[in-house]
Amino acid sequence: MRISALEMYNRVETNKANQEFYSKISQQLTVQKVNAPKTLMYTQDQLKYWKSKDLFFSQTCGLPYKMFLHNKVTLIGTPDYGIKGCEPGYYNSVFVVREENRNKSIVDFNNSILAVNDYFSQSGWAAPQNYMKNLQLKFNEVILSGSHRNSAKLVSQGKANITAIDAISFKMIQKYDDFSANLSIIGVTNPTPGLPFIAYQGADREIFYKAIENAIDSISSTSKTALQIRGLVSIPKSEYLKLQLPSS
Repeated sequence: MRISALEMYNRVETNKANQEFYSKISQQLTVQKVNAPKTLMYTQDQLKYWKSKDLFFSQTCGLPYKMFLHNKVTLIGTPDYGIKGCEPGYYNSVFVVREENRNKSIVDFNNSILAVNDYFSQSGWAAPQNYMKNLQLKFNEVILSGSHRNSAKLVSQGKANITAIDAISFKMIQKYDDFSANLSIIGVTNPTPGLPFIAYQGADREIFYKAIENAIDSISSTSKTALQIRGLVSIPKSEYLKLQLPSS
């Protein structure tokens, strides 16, 4: 069974929009004689299906693309979410702390407890680690949360001091999660290439790219707003391979 999945920014409130977006992509591909799955699959084990021979289409994170996927999948294009201070298709992470710490700077969190969504996350793991390393600082302890939302909640509850959340995810947290009222942004990481769309190895990149472009143009304004998506850009594979691993 071929797998299409869009889990990166999927949550209850955006699920319908994601379904509409993928349905449009599938329809566009079908017109081009590409046999695309009609619906999305939902799974928590993203790395498993990204590496699966059954992968058809998905959105991945830059770090696993660099580490595991760049020679196993087709890089299609990168969605542009219009992140302030970033070139189209690029994004950054926001450093989030409890509201009571809103006037502190990132250097005040040297040797603090960092909540991390995943060790294969560019935005939640590599970006903050590298940012602190460049300041000759570090985090003393890491709590693995399993998701950006969980990381934000741990900080809100006082179980972690700080977290780094990609800017798109944090906008959704601010919009949908009440606990976000207890959170503040105190800084941002350096921009890096955003979360790219990928397809199976050997896929026709031009056909997929055009299908996604047309889907973005044709989804409802409600879905486009929910997904925060503005367009699609082409970022070279070489830019993803430049991403810095935390240990390097």
